[in-house]
Amino acid sequence: MRSIIPVFTALIKGWLRTKTGIFFSFLFPLMLLLLFGTIFGGTGTQKYTLFIQNFDLEDGKQTELSEAFINALESTNIFEIRKLDPEIDINTYVKENPSFEYNYRILKIPKGFEKKLYEKSMTIRLNIILSTFSDFEKYSGSMNPDDLKAMREGKEKLTQLMENLPASESVELIFLAEENDMSAMAVEGIIESVINAFNNRLIGVEEQAMTITAEPLAEKNMTPGDYYLPGYIAAFIMTNGVIGATATISELRRNGTVKRLAATPLSKSSWILSNILQQTTLAFMLTAVMVIFGWIIFDVHALPNIYAILLIFMGAVTFSSIGMILGGVIKDVEAASGAGNAIAFPMMFLSGAFWPIEMMPGYLQTIAKFLPLYYFHEGLRSIMIMDNPSGASLSFLIMGVLAVVFIVIATKVTRWKEL
Repeated sequence: MRSIIPVFTALIKGWLRTKTGIFFSFLFPLMLLLLFGTIFGGTGTQKYTLFIQNFDLEDGKQTELSEAFINALESTNIFEIRKLDPEIDINTYVKENPSFEYNYRILKIPKGFEKKLYEKSMTIRLNIILSTFSDFEKYSGSMNPDDLKAMREGKEKLTQLMENLPASESVELIFLAEENDMSAMAVEGIIESVINAFNNRLIGVEEQAMTITAEPLAEKNMTPGDYYLPGYIAAFIMTNGVIGATATISELRRNGTVKRLAATPLSKSSWILSNILQQTTLAFMLTAVMVIFGWIIFDVHALPNIYAILLIFMGAVTFSSIGMILGGVIKDVEAASGAGNAIAFPMMFLSGAFWPIEMMPGYLQTIAKFLPLYYFHEGLRSIMIMDNPSGASLSFLIMGVLAVVFIVIATKVTRWKEL
């Protein structure tokens, strides 16, 4: 420890003299926290622009049923409805009116919408009644003979009526969306939900046999920022450890500092531990700054406890050890910086630290589960959000093993007695 503390102090002082180091260690993470927290923090109400072209008109006005359907879409408070004149050619309109504010999503209501819906709903209602009569006949043994006779006569008349009705057609709405519109599937799903509810009303189904109620998984006073903060902390501790340690070690090797230190009684292990201690200290400083910043800006309540602090320590050691390995292998500063970026940034965005991995394709989800950052941020979320340290057991195990393995590798690849 006598040799580690002076080297650690010197490294901290050298870091404080580097403005770019302070920027990328603190200001850059805070900028991204503000950016991602605002985008994904749920501070606004999501609305999708939906253009509607209604061809179902009578005397130049939209029919009562088509208007009711448009009002049903608007009542969801999810869509910003914009109506298009049925005389407009869609392709020409889109080309002549390009927009960078929204994607074009257009719903076409066909001519005959009201008439077809009434006819189809009548057919469905009659089928339901006939099906009900058939179900009652299963229990005919307990029915009054007169009631049973009247029911069968009614069923026969309804069957004749059904045979004389003209064939009914289902109404087909056309939904148009741009190929690169990532929200088109969600919009289509919402429209289908409105269509299902509208169909139920038409056939007289007011009461629902099954409903769903959303309740919070955990009774905690959490804000959207609380759920994102652990992932941000993990991601930026990782980038600082990998990129920061790599750049520091490679620069000290290039300017000859490592060679001069190797000529002193300082051991290689003390040198490596001093650098890891420096990066770990910066990790705790970054965590404190981000928690305070999140509390002030996003009103977060998920504060790190002793288990989270221990996991942060293990994560900082793991990722700074990776930086020590890269710095020990690559002497050129630019090449080392490129290698650090090539490891850190893909890991940051593929691990699910900023968004759930369920949003990614299956093969990327598999890759994410091989990345140490995945287990780091999952463990922090389990502790800070769910208050479940036992749920982070795998994270503790993996990060602990990796920390030891990477320290050993860093010790092996660092050339101490350079000539």
